[in-house]
Amino acid sequence: MFFSRFRFTLLVFVATTLVACGGGGSSPSASTSTAATDALSVAAAETSAAAAVVESPATLAVSATATSSTPAVRLAPVVQYPVSPLELMLNGDFSNQMYFWILADPQTGAVPSTLRPGGKALRVNSWAGQKLAANTLQPGKSYVLTVTARKTAATGSTGMTVAFSDKNSVTYRSYRRTFTATSDTQYTLRFTAPAYVAAASVSFSAGGVQAIVDKVSLKMQAPIVQTEPVASMAGSYVPSGYGLAFNDEFNGTALNTDKWFTRFIYDGGTRDRLNDEQQRYRDNGNQLLAGGILSLVARKVSSNDPQGIDYESGMIRSDWTTRYGYMEARVKMPGAIGVWPAFWLNPDVSENGSLVWPPEIDIFEFVNNGVEDLTNMLHMGVVQQPGVPASYLFLDASFVSQWTYWNAPFRFNEGWHTVGAEWTPTTVTTFIDGRKIMTRGYEWKDASGQLAGPAHILLDLAVGGSWAGRHGVDAAAFPQALQVDWVRAYRKLN
Repeated sequence: MFFSRFRFTLLVFVATTLVACGGGGSSPSASTSTAATDALSVAAAETSAAAAVVESPATLAVSATATSSTPAVRLAPVVQYPVSPLELMLNGDFSNQMYFWILADPQTGAVPSTLRPGGKALRVNSWAGQKLAANTLQPGKSYVLTVTARKTAATGSTGMTVAFSDKNSVTYRSYRRTFTATSDTQYTLRFTAPAYVAAASVSFSAGGVQAIVDKVSLKMQAPIVQTEPVASMAGSYVPSGYGLAFNDEFNGTALNTDKWFTRFIYDGGTRDRLNDEQQRYRDNGNQLLAGGILSLVARKVSSNDPQGIDYESGMIRSDWTTRYGYMEARVKMPGAIGVWPAFWLNPDVSENGSLVWPPEIDIFEFVNNGVEDLTNMLHMGVVQQPGVPASYLFLDASFVSQWTYWNAPFRFNEGWHTVGAEWTPTTVTTFIDGRKIMTRGYEWKDASGQLAGPAHILLDLAVGGSWAGRHGVDAAAFPQALQVDWVRAYRKLN
């Protein structure tokens, strides 16, 4: 996904040229696609959901009913470790005045504690923080930050943040809790340390109102479980020998922000679009949950954006990361001209603090530009080291390797389908409704040939750009949504 968008900005296009993830050359014509579709047959799972243009939140809660199922879910074992009882914050009770704390302004500093007679508290006027020593946290282990604090007025915004920076001192992951009460209240923030922890910090920021922080504690805790109950395995096609390691069934009323970010990892975790797309990713009702369905909603908006971006849309990026496994999502595609939803894997920051690209695995890219790319086509591919040729070990008869797409005998916007990928150290194999589509020889390496950081999962709904929008965007058909019944990721059990 990132590869397609990135490369589009570097190439000069003519009307009949299309470069897609893992492919090259000219796009097939619509007549060729239709002819190929007429010749196909596939035992794909059907669903009872009818196609519909998204017009309101009520239309987004479509039931995803599949006709096939697998045995009850097996869980991957959670890696256990001895939980250290040590306090990891230095001077968290401010008994040594402000030693180890960085203060942003003269009004931020020590004040008498109202909870501990003779003790001190921290008054936060704008910002205060503490950098953690490089060996304070351990990758893959879970922690809890506990803070007793109050706002000095009901207005304004203030809260606490745990942040991780890469080796270039750029923040790549942060967790935040907002203070809400004007009375002393205990707040907790739980997280699992990512792969690179040498530059972590705890901080407090205040906007429009001061806060009083009376005590700060940071301790290791037992592993945070990344799975949740699965009511049904209908529509799942996980291979044997795998256990569930991460999932979201989207049964709540709002996106679980303990599991997902809503921007790309780049630019300190704030990047909201790639290259020449016509949308920015936002949180203005762009990630809607209703009826057990997540809808990533794109809509046209009035905008004074200097780049002329006039759509807002939704995306999710997992906090959870992995190398290798089986990932699948049950989805229903939007159908408007100009949409570009995707389900893909990108590198997170590595153990040595590097953030690189490539590699990339595109479990699916669905593009409808109305001419060369239609609603019965699903692109699948990988991005690997420059100069490494594509190596196909298996191809379904309906997979067009030149353009990395599968030609289906149905339209993906007219029903629910499960798209998955099995990722090993040497291969990537993709599936649609349990049907094996293609296998490619593949290694998760960066441009220098080194193992890249663990991958996070992304689902997003892009709009326009040189691929999806090459023949325009049907603005009248919006809002549109990529609907997601669930996302599940598995690891090998042995």
